[in-house]
Amino acid sequence: MNIIQLTQGELQDNLPFSLNLVEKGHTLKVTTDKGVVCIISPVASVAQDPQEPELNIPKPDEFVPDPVGTRAYVDGALSEMTRDLMT
Repeated sequence: MNIIQLTQGELQDNLPFSLNLVEKGHTLKVTTDKGVVCIISPVASVAQDPQEPELNIPKPDEFVPDPVGTRAYVDGALSEMTRDLMT
């Protein structure tokens, strides 16, 4: 959806409304009073219907990585990133 930029004061003054926007799928980009930028963004499987999530994000204790698939992804990503460096 949209990325909405807010200051820390705006977020604090309108927290319930801001969280409602996040629940609807928007991302908030908040700049703190000290200049630090942070992102508040919904996680797809939580923002949608928890009984039927669109994305299946496993819990950390349930996650078992696929070493072959991971290796293939890393090799492909590295190849793509370094393609222009080799010329």
